Amino acid sequence: MMLHKRFLGILVGLTVVAAAFGQGAFSFKINEVVVTNTHGLIDEYGERSGWIEIANTSWGTNNIRSCYLTTNREALNKDLSVPERVKLMSLVPKGDERTNLTAQQRIVFFADGHTNLGTLHTNFTLKEGEENFIALFDGNGKTLLDSITVPPLAENQSYARVYDSDSEAYVWMVLDAEEVTPGAPNAGQGKVQDKVAEFKEKDPYGIAMSIMAMGVVFGCLLALYVFFRLFGYAVTLVSKMARVRAIRAVRDQADKAAVMAKQGMETKGVDMKVYMAVIAMALRDYEEDVHDVESNVLTYHTEEHSEWNAKGYTMREWPE
Repeated sequence: MMLHKRFLGILVGLTVVAAAFGQGAFSFKINEVVVTNTHGLIDEYGERSGWIEIANTSWGTNNIRSCYLTTNREALNKDLSVPERVKLMSLVPKGDERTNLTAQQRIVFFADGHTNLGTLHTNFTLKEGEENFIALFDGNGKTLLDSITVPPLAENQSYARVYDSDSEAYVWMVLDAEEVTPGAPNAGQGKVQDKVAEFKEKDPYGIAMSIMAMGVVFGCLLALYVFFRLFGYAVTLVSKMARVRAIRAVRDQADKAAVMAKQGMETKGVDMKVYMAVIAMALRDYEEDVHDVESNVLTYHTEEHSEWNAKGYTMREWPE
């Protein structure tokens, strides 16, 4: 029993590790970009600059520390060594709890060229009125996680990744200033980033979600109850059938033993088949009157050739 529990624990642990690996760094996606920020989001110092929003698209917690952001296309060159590529990028420092993103959480990095201002500041800036290439690399300095090319944008516009409910896919689109949503789900022109955000809008207090969750739990419990009831009934039925068969077998053996005992007493230990054969032979002899007056002697009269009068049986030696 302990071995089974230990095996189950190991299996659950491996499943959790595999799930965590599957929802690791590749869950980070560039989510929204503002190039010219004149009256929008401000940093911790009250300053405005272009910014880049990264989203954790998984349903688990992932840390974006040690990842890299860059606007230099040269970083895509596969011939570069890791140290050469890292020089072209901006590192997300360790040691800041804000980089630890829970499920579906977002983080904003200010592209102001001043990394000395803190974790959320990059060593590059965005070019106003031009295309801007942006890439996100894993902490190993060589794995590309995501990249986009931002078209020229007007002041305070954003280039956002939104969920199109018609095509059921994510698309990039330009959002006006009033539709910009740093740190929140992107929504614009009737399109919602994901169905979760839409559900939250329709159920702000979580009542429907609670009912659904309880329904799922009670449904699973009911299914388990029915399963174990049926399973127990099947096991009980099989056990009863096995007991009935065993009892019948014992009863049959007892009946046979009783019959044999009774027959043995009636025939004084002689086998019933032998007893019946002797009686049948005696009856035949009596009916055909072939028995003589001698005691314990049976005499058979026959004129036909048979083994009883064959001369071969009377010879002691074969004739030469």
